[in-house]
Amino acid sequence: MKHPILSFFFLLLLFSTLFSCRPNHSSYDMLMRAETVIDKYPDSSLVLLRKVNSGALDKSDNARYCLLMTKALFKNSIPIVSDSLISIALDYYNNSGDSLKKAETYFYFGQVNADMKNSKLAMESLLKAADFASYTRNYKLLYLIYYYLGDLHLNEFLYGPAIKMHQKALSYSKLLNDSSYITHALRNLAISYAGDDKKDSALINYYLALKVIPKSDTATLIALYNEMGGVYENLGNYTLAIESVNKALALDTSTEDPCYSYVTKAHTYLKMEKYDSAIYYYNKTIYSTNLYTRASCYNGLAEAYYAKGDSKKAFLLMNTFNKYRDTIENQTKTAAVVEVQNIYQHGKAKEQIQRLLLEKKEQTIAFYNWGLLSFILLLLLSASFFIYRSRNKKELLEKSRMLLEQENKLIKMREKESQLREDFFKKLNKLNKIPSLGLINAKNKESLSDDVVRISLTDRDWDELIRNIDVAYDHFTDRLKREYSNLTLQEIHLCCLVKIKVARNDLANIFCITPQSVKTTKYRIKKEKMGILDRDITLDQFLEKF
Repeated sequence: MKHPILSFFFLLLLFSTLFSCRPNHSSYDMLMRAETVIDKYPDSSLVLLRKVNSGALDKSDNARYCLLMTKALFKNSIPIVSDSLISIALDYYNNSGDSLKKAETYFYFGQVNADMKNSKLAMESLLKAADFASYTRNYKLLYLIYYYLGDLHLNEFLYGPAIKMHQKALSYSKLLNDSSYITHALRNLAISYAGDDKKDSALINYYLALKVIPKSDTATLIALYNEMGGVYENLGNYTLAIESVNKALALDTSTEDPCYSYVTKAHTYLKMEKYDSAIYYYNKTIYSTNLYTRASCYNGLAEAYYAKGDSKKAFLLMNTFNKYRDTIENQTKTAAVVEVQNIYQHGKAKEQIQRLLLEKKEQTIAFYNWGLLSFILLLLLSASFFIYRSRNKKELLEKSRMLLEQENKLIKMREKESQLREDFFKKLNKLNKIPSLGLINAKNKESLSDDVVRISLTDRDWDELIRNIDVAYDHFTDRLKREYSNLTLQEIHLCCLVKIKVARNDLANIFCITPQSVKTTKYRIKKEKMGILDRDITLDQFLEKF
């Protein structure tokens, strides 16, 4: 009788162990659901995360919870005054081999520190995020990293580095083919150029943004026109400044007064010495809720009335401006006090996290008391694993064989592509109409005679040339038309000839222009049609890698 009773108690003890060591499935399930919907429905994700009992999660899931909670707060535009949560995720993922998780964690660690006004640590964290993200193909994360890096540099008035960061953000937005991301990258690039006193480059990027901005994004479109008005005002082109601001006003159907547009118009009219118009628009903005805007308006009104000879009114307005300036200074001091309070709250939050960690450690010690029985369970699981492994060995071998076949197919495809390219250049060498295609030494191409000899290519010649180029260079002309839809047919022909390294003199003879005109045309295509502003990159170099 004793043996069955002992067996019964042993099984009861085993089930108790399994029950006590089992993770909280309710919290785990909510965590998984929150992760699934966080990008599309961040508000719903936050609701789920707030129901999770983080103390019931293991170390891995707790790190995931801390990262997701920080991400949800950020996506819901809720201020984060402590880096305690994201620090737990960072401590865990920093020792893992998951480059994507490291990049994402450093990104949000940087965002939290940016909210806490710790610009230096924020910048260092985002740069580390960029390093880890470079090992992945997550273009969206790379775009966001460089976009916010550019913003950090802008906030510190470091316009040169900001330009480089936003250029990288722009390149990733193009890889994503997301018009909204492209628009915002171009806008911030324009703002950076304007801050660096490169107004022409700023306007080029503003116009590029206007070409790709989604029609539904009216708010950004208004901002673009207003900011362009400011650039034109600084350039002294007051007509275009007023015209740009008027476009913004025509689009602004919000219930609030479009103060930014009115202030820009007022400043412009003041510089044009149209004082009555300036006074009219300043008066439309003096009731703005923004203290800086009101202060600027009273200062502008004082200047306008003084220029009109009304010194008394100008003096009264200047006194009002000084009052607002004092209020702004007091608010700045208040902001400093708030920041000190945030630091204090940050310390309190860290203490709470330490307390929770201590409680969790005590729970872990309790679990270790059941270690012996857990070891028995592990033995049973190991036996099951080896049985499962032996049954699936054949499937693994079959998968390996299929992978090997796929690799062999890939090698054959590459050999076929190489043969296609070889045949392509053989066909081109037969096209004796273009002398430089038959040259062996490419360095001698530019030493050809400068005599203008008409090289006539028929439509059939062009069709055959483009067809062979598309085969050899992965649909080169199709990609060119899709990326730069404003290129003309003649410009596409020129790009094709440049791609296969036709000499400049031959290009001149084909298009009936001088070699210098060929150089000018290449530069115009690169800058105006493709928007490549880097002077160190030629059209030939760009198309060689395209």
